[in-house]
Formats: sequence, structure tokens, C-alpha cells
Amino acid sequence: MEAQELYEERVYTVDEVATIFRVPARTVRRLIRNKDLPAIRLGRAYRIPKSAVDRLFMFSASAFSPEELGLGMWAGDTATSDSVEYVNRIRDGDTRALREVLQDLN
Repeated sequence: MEAQELYEERVYTVDEVATIFRVPARTVRRLIRNKDLPAIRLGRAYRIPKSAVDRLFMFSASAFSPEELGLGMWAGDTATSDSVEYVNRIRDGDTRALREVLQDLN
């Protein structure tokens, strides 16, 4: 019997998740250690469920520049003279960990 028949949801290795998000594997391991990324430990290896990776994609918008996200439309606003400054103010104001943000969505 194949693993896919035993468990429907795909799981990723640390290296696969690192490749998907284009970050070092140590970053993925740190997210797992900090409980910001759910993972299953099998011996010395971790496996990350696809659903956890999908949730991370919802919060990976910070990987894009504000202009790529369409935030440049506020550039002419005197209160937000620079879209980068505007986005940074929002990020600085939200001190929650990723785990807390995920909990708030549920």
C-alpha cells in the first residue's frame, strides 16, 4: 500500500518548504521550533503538512514589495507619502506572532 493511500494530505520536508518560499532551511526549522509552522517530527526529520504551507502563503504577502501588492496607490496621500513607509507602519503596529494571526482567523 502506498503512502498516498494511507494519508490523503501531502507532506513536505524542511528542504521542500524552504525551496517553495525561497528561504534557507534553517529559517523553516526556526519557524517550527517557535511553533509558527506546524510540523510532525519523525526521528530527526520534520514533515510539514500541505495545509500548513497553504496557510503560510496567506501571510507571505510581506515577501512582495508594496508596489507589487498595489499599495503604491497611497503614494500621493500626504498622510502616507510613501507606500513603503505606510506598510512598515502597519507591520510595526501588529506585534502578534504568526501563530496568533492564524488563531484569529479561526
